[in-house]
Amino acid sequence: MSSLPQAGPRPGAQSIDRAMGLVNLVARHHDLGISLQAIVQASGLDRTTIWRMLSNLQHAGLIERDAQSGLYTLGVQATAWGAASLGQAALIRQCQPAMKTLARLSGDNVFLVLRLGDYSHCLHLEQGEHAVPAFRQTVGETRLLGLGVASIAMLAALDEPTVQLHLAQHRETYELEGVTRAQLMRWVQSTRQRGFAYRNTAGIAALGLHWQLGGVAVAALSIGASRVRLPLSRAAELAGLMRLHWPTLKGSV
Repeated sequence: MSSLPQAGPRPGAQSIDRAMGLVNLVARHHDLGISLQAIVQASGLDRTTIWRMLSNLQHAGLIERDAQSGLYTLGVQATAWGAASLGQAALIRQCQPAMKTLARLSGDNVFLVLRLGDYSHCLHLEQGEHAVPAFRQTVGETRLLGLGVASIAMLAALDEPTVQLHLAQHRETYELEGVTRAQLMRWVQSTRQRGFAYRNTAGIAALGLHWQLGGVAVAALSIGASRVRLPLSRAAELAGLMRLHWPTLKGSV
């Protein structure tokens, strides 16, 4: 694993580069937490320097240290910034042209979904000619990963140990939703095999593809339609269309 940024040509920037490198490192391990030893090994910095910088980041609210496990996760301030950014239009503005194109070409409904830890949050919807009015209600919803086609795509992108831990931690919630562990694993495996997530239930069908958003975050695009309009064979065609008009999706699941 590469070390954090070292001294560069910008005077006074080294400390900021190192601090942001630590925040990014903790963010990549936010779901499970990361130990001090793992941070030292990954950063390439000495333990004393790391401890001092982590203490300052804790004081600023950017990271937190669990008193029992000693593991570091993102702090309240970082979480607040993330929540505040959901109200900003920057990501939507970036994605909207491609979403409008996909909605026009497919005639269907295109969703933008962002992963928030163990959950997914629907940020935006572009509707095509065959709009489904009920889909508007999904904008702003936050759901557990696996309970929605876009979040299935993001769940399937995780490594196997992380998926298993996630399913174990949220077993009761899935049971309340009427979803079994076996079902979730079938969805994850089929997503990995096909190269896209697909669900067809209750008269509605949808497919989803995830992509990496910067160094830490994960997002997904999905297309939803009536069950008649979106059989599995057409889903494969639409996945190709999504990759064509959203180049970063080429490296997805």
